[in-house]
Amino acid sequence: MASGNSLLHGALADAKLVDEAETDAFWSKPLGKNAKTKAVRHQYIRDSANFPVNKTVIFYETMSGARMGDNPYGIFEHLRSHPEYGDFLHVWSVDSRAAIPEQYRNTPDVVFARRNTRSYTYFLATAGFVVCNANLPGFFTRRPEQRYLNTWHGIPYKALGRSTPTAKFGSPAGNATFTKATHILTPCEFTTQKIISAYSMSGVSNATIAELGYPRVDRTIAPKTGIREELRETLGLQPAQAPNDHKPVVLYAPTWRSENDKDVVDSDQLMADLKTMAGLDVQLMYRGHHRMDRLIRDASVGDEMSDVIIPPHEISSNDLLTVVDILITDFSSIFFDFLPTGLPIVHYLYDLDEYAKTRGINLETNELPGAVALTRNELAEAVATAASVLETCTSYEDAIGNPVQGDNYRAAQERFCPSEDGHSSKRAADFLIKDEANGRPTRKTRDDRPTAAFWAGTLQAGPRTDSFLKSLLKSASSPAEQTVLIVDRQAPIDKTVLRKIKKFGDELSTFSYDTEPTQILPEEMDSYNEFASGYYLDFSKTQLRIENNDSVKELFRREYRRRLDDAQFDRVFLAADLPIDELAMASMAGQHTTTTADSWTPPSNVKVSLPTASSTADRLADCLLPEGTERRAVAARVYRKLRSVTRRQR
Repeated sequence: MASGNSLLHGALADAKLVDEAETDAFWSKPLGKNAKTKAVRHQYIRDSANFPVNKTVIFYETMSGARMGDNPYGIFEHLRSHPEYGDFLHVWSVDSRAAIPEQYRNTPDVVFARRNTRSYTYFLATAGFVVCNANLPGFFTRRPEQRYLNTWHGIPYKALGRSTPTAKFGSPAGNATFTKATHILTPCEFTTQKIISAYSMSGVSNATIAELGYPRVDRTIAPKTGIREELRETLGLQPAQAPNDHKPVVLYAPTWRSENDKDVVDSDQLMADLKTMAGLDVQLMYRGHHRMDRLIRDASVGDEMSDVIIPPHEISSNDLLTVVDILITDFSSIFFDFLPTGLPIVHYLYDLDEYAKTRGINLETNELPGAVALTRNELAEAVATAASVLETCTSYEDAIGNPVQGDNYRAAQERFCPSEDGHSSKRAADFLIKDEANGRPTRKTRDDRPTAAFWAGTLQAGPRTDSFLKSLLKSASSPAEQTVLIVDRQAPIDKTVLRKIKKFGDELSTFSYDTEPTQILPEEMDSYNEFASGYYLDFSKTQLRIENNDSVKELFRREYRRRLDDAQFDRVFLAADLPIDELAMASMAGQHTTTTADSWTPPSNVKVSLPTASSTADRLADCLLPEGTERRAVAARVYRKLRSVTRRQR
C-alpha cells in the first residue's frame, strides 16, 4: 500500500515546484481575487494542457469550499476506511475562511487546496475523480479522462433552476454543473426528475444518474457507536436510551428567505417563534441556515434566548439529527434527511403563500409527512401532539420501520428515501470508482430521438429573431426530436414567446449560459487575431478558418467543453448575426448538419403519421388531446411506440 506522502509526492511531481518559496506560493498565494480573474483561469487552462490526469487523486468540494461535509464527506470517509478501493490522495477545496479540521491537519493522504491558488487549479485540472455537492467554478472544463460525480445537496422541496417562478431560462451555473458531470447521485426518482427538468438536462447531458440514497444520511440513521451519548453530553441534553424516557429534544431548523435577490431575516418573527417553542415542555435547539448566519448569527440568538440550545457549527446537521426527537422546519430539505428516522416532523409554514409565489415549491401541503402548522398557535399544538405520540415509542430503531406519525409518513419514506439503509456511502463509492449501482435504479437523460439544438446567442430583437423563434417552436412541437435552446441568459425574448417555450417543459430544454469573454492565452493571441480578422464571416467561412488553424481549433474546442462538455446534437440551427466566437463554438456542436434556423424541417429520416392542420382528424385531436407539454407528451409516446414496432419488424 502506498503511503500518503508518496501519493502527494507523486501527485506534485509534474508541478515541478523547485524551492520552498514556490511550494509555499503553490499552496497559499491567491492567483487572483476570484474565480473570474484572468490569472486564475489562464493558470487552470495551462494546468489542464500541460499535466496528465492522475487517477490516484480525488478532488472534493462542498458549497464552494465552505467546509468538509455533506455527501462528498460521506464518500471520502468510506473510501479512506476501505482500502480495497485503492490508494488515493484526497484533496479538499477550502475557501479563505474555512476551518481545516484538526484531525486532518497532519494526515498524509489528505491535503487542502485553497480556492484560486495554484494548488486549486492544479488539482482540479489533474484529479482523476472530482466530487462536488453544488456548483464548480465556471472555468472548470472536465477533461475526457476525468470522472465527475455531482451529489447535489438535498431533495428539491424548493423549486430550482428554470422551475422557479422568476426564472427566465434557468441557472447557467446549475446547467453547466450537471452537463459536465459524468455521474450524478440522487436519493430517489423525485429528485432525479426535478434535477433533469430544473437544469435542462434532456438532450444535453450524457451523465449516468443513479438513485443510491444520500451518503450524509448514513450518519443520521446509522450513527457511529457512542455518538448520541457524546452529543447529548456536549449539548447539555438529558441522557436517553429511547424517545419516551426524557423530555423531547426539539430542533428548529428554518431555511433562508430573500427579497429582490437579497437574503433577509425577519428577526422579530424568529424570536417570537422561538419564545413560543421554548415555553413548551421540551429541550429546544435552534440552527439557522448558513445564509441566515450572515444576517443574524446563531450565537446572537442564544444570547437573547438563554433557554434555547445553540449547537456549535462544528457538529454537522446529520450528526445533530441523531439526538433530535422532533424536527421543526419550513421549506428546508433537512426534513428529508430526518424522514428515515420515523420520528415526528412539524412543517411550520407561516409564509406559505408568499414563499410559494416568490421562490416556488415542488410539494403541496398534503404531500408532506408529519404535521403542518400555518400559525404560531398551530405550531405549539403540533409540537405538543408530537410529544404525546412519542410517549408510545420505546426504541429509536423501531421508529425507523414504524413511523410514529402513521401511513402518510410511511408513504413519504417510500417516495423520498427508499434507499436510506445506512449503506449509501458504499453505493456512492462503488458508483464513482467502479461504475456499479448495486441494483439501484439508473438512467440517462437522452431517449432514442434525434436532438435539434437552436444556437441563439444574445438574440437581438428583430424579424430574423422572430423567424428563429418560430422555427424553434415548430421543432418543439414535433415529437420526432428533442429540442434544445442554447441561449445567453440575458437574451431579450417576448413574454408571450417565453410562455410558449415554458409550456413545452422538458421537451424543450433551455440551456442558458453567462456570456463571458473567450479565454485566450497570450501565446494564442496572434492565431486568434488572424482567425477573427476581416468583416462579416458566415458559418461556412468560420468553419473553414478553424479547420485551417490548429491553435484556434484547440482554443474553441476548449471553450465548447467549458460550456457544454461533450454534448453533441444531430442538427444545429443558427440564429442570425451570431458573432464569430459563437459561430466557432457552434461548429463543434453538430454531428450531422448545421444551418440557419429558417431551414428547419422535420427530421428527414423519421416518418410520423400526424394529421395536417386542416384535416378533420386534427380538428378532432384539438378537442380531445391536452394542450402544451401534455399534448406533446402524448404524441411523443405514440411516436416512440411506432419506432419500437418498426424496429421489431426489421
